[in-house]
Formats: sequence, structure tokens, C-alpha cells
Amino acid sequence: MTFQLKVILVLCIILAISLSIASYFGAFIPATYEQDAPSMAAQGIGQDMVDLFLVVPLLLSSLFFMLRNNKSAHFILTGTLFYVVYSFFIYSFGVHFNQMFLIYCLTLGVSLYAFILMLYQLGSRDVENWFKEKLPVRSIGILLIVIAVMFYLLWLKDVVPAILAHTVPPSISNYNLLVNPVHVLDLAIALPGLIIAAILLMKKNRFGFILAPVFLVFIIILTMALAGMVLMLNMKAISDDTSLMGVFIVLAIISAGFLFLALRNIKAE
Repeated sequence: MTFQLKVILVLCIILAISLSIASYFGAFIPATYEQDAPSMAAQGIGQDMVDLFLVVPLLLSSLFFMLRNNKSAHFILTGTLFYVVYSFFIYSFGVHFNQMFLIYCLTLGVSLYAFILMLYQLGSRDVENWFKEKLPVRSIGILLIVIAVMFYLLWLKDVVPAILAHTVPPSISNYNLLVNPVHVLDLAIALPGLIIAAILLMKKNRFGFILAPVFLVFIIILTMALAGMVLMLNMKAISDDTSLMGVFIVLAIISAGFLFLALRNIKAE
């Protein structure tokens, strides 16, 4: 095992522990979100449940197979790490200060550096030649662009009217936030990343072959977490609208189908 892989191993083990602690306290210790609005707290609990029972096992299993040089596991682990980075930027900047603050910071930092190392690990390999010629690059690229456009429209519908009216969107004022960190991450990083990955993949650029499967994994986990948030809002009687949960589940299933197609087209050893 190379030194770089040893570092990734240590970081991921620390991450699994810190993520488990943060998720357990969020899901089962009511005091964790007592300073947040009830809607925000319910969404946090829903995401914590997904993190504890889906993301942590996925992180550890993909790490195990990645260390055994399974090519598919490289993408799954990297996409899982990106989801944790994305989520814990929100926890660190969007959740009111609580007893888990240092755990949030630890989880964010460890996942960020593990993600960077995994990208370097993939970038040092001949990834574009891992895939067969029949990989549906155009279809995967179109899916990533469609998902990016959907979320752009969703957030711009919230942000642009408020800017024009010189007001603050309810998603900020209702939660007593300075800004909505989800808006920042999506508009500045995640959604442009989906579009860039899609274009690079359709042009058969090597970085497209790295980023597209990683973003598919990210989308699957994120949409499952969003579905968990909506479900918890319903269970807490804060909202009775479950239509968005259905949309997120459909997006997760479609993305999982395309990820399966991509990974199935990895050449055998």
C-alpha cells in the first residue's frame, strides 16, 4: 500500500467515526438542534438518519474495495466524500452553534482532504481507458445538465424575486440565517461542476471520465438525503406535502441507473 493510500485510509476511518458521532447526536439527541427552527431541525434529523444508516456503511465498504483496487469503488468513495464535504459545509455554516460544532469542523476538514487525495489518486491513473467505447457519454452528460438546470431554476426562483424586491428569501429569514449555504454551494460549486463534468465527458476528456461518475454518486446520496428530509418534515407534522420526496426518489433511481451503466462499462481486469 502506498503512503498516499495509507493517508486516505486513516482519514476515512477518522471520518467514519466523526460522521457517525455527528449523525447519532443529530438523529437521537433532541438538544442538538434545539436552537434551530423546527423545520430546520426536522430536516437535519432526516439527513442524519441517511448519513448514519447509508453514508457511513457506503463510505467504509467503498474504502475497503478501493484499497483492493476495485475501479468502481474509486468513484463511489470519491462521490461519497464529496457528498460529505458538501453536507458539512452546510452543517458548519448553516446550523446554529451546538455541542457538535467541533465534530462538524473535523468532519468537514477530514472529508475535504480525503476527497482531494482521491481526486489526485484518480487523476494519476489512466481513467479514460478504464471504460469501454460503448459508454453512453452523451446520455450521462445530458442527465447531469438536466439535473443542474432543474436545481438552478429551483434556487433562482427563490433568490431572484427577493433580489428584485430588495427582500430576503423565506429560506433565509425563516431560519434566521445570514445567507442560505445551500444556495451558495449549489450556485457557485455543485451545479457548475455538474455542467462542466457533463461537457468534459461528452467531449471524451479524461477529467470528464473522472468527474461524471463521482457526481452521479453524489446526486444519488444527496437526493436520498433530501427525500429523508421531506419524510421527516412529514413525520413531525411540519409539512404534509410528500410530492418532493417522490421527485427526489425518482432522481435517485434514474441517477443510480446511469451510474450502473457507467460502472458496468468499466473494462474487466
